[in-house]
Amino acid sequence: MLFSASSFYLGNHSLYLANAGIPLFSQSIFYQILLLIPVIAIEAFVHKKLLKTTIKKAILVALSTNVLSTIVGGLLVVLPIGAFVGTIIFGSTVPVQPGSFPFLPLEVIVTLIPMFLFSVVLESFVGRSRFKAVEQGKVKQSFLLANAFTYLMLEILAITQLIKGYIEGRG
Repeated sequence: MLFSASSFYLGNHSLYLANAGIPLFSQSIFYQILLLIPVIAIEAFVHKKLLKTTIKKAILVALSTNVLSTIVGGLLVVLPIGAFVGTIIFGSTVPVQPGSFPFLPLEVIVTLIPMFLFSVVLESFVGRSRFKAVEQGKVKQSFLLANAFTYLMLEILAITQLIKGYIEGRG
């Protein structure tokens, strides 16, 4: 199992930039970075409004928490779960091959749910140390709402890919 997990991780360079859900949409690191831009912008906007902070601090917090959840999410969520599910259910270390319709968009839609929960927990934990003067309940609320917006965006993207595939007659 360790070898399968290692080969899964090394063979999928997209895991390096995960905001836990982003690599599910693209095998290209360039597009993943582009997708992180709106995620950071949305989350920074929410933090600025809810936590009454400067835009600079909001952007730095959104950037740092998303980079951290990307790295940790890739190592602790995407890698082990992907390798386990792939090996047990599909007999392969890659659960669904790129371009596999409708299974790839369906996998993304379902997989974003645990990734959302993981991101909220990890980013809230880190965010509490960055906003010590703010009521901790307000900090948790900000990270929950920020991730809700960004993961909703990712879910809509996955649903759109599914609908587009059916319209194009791929399914």
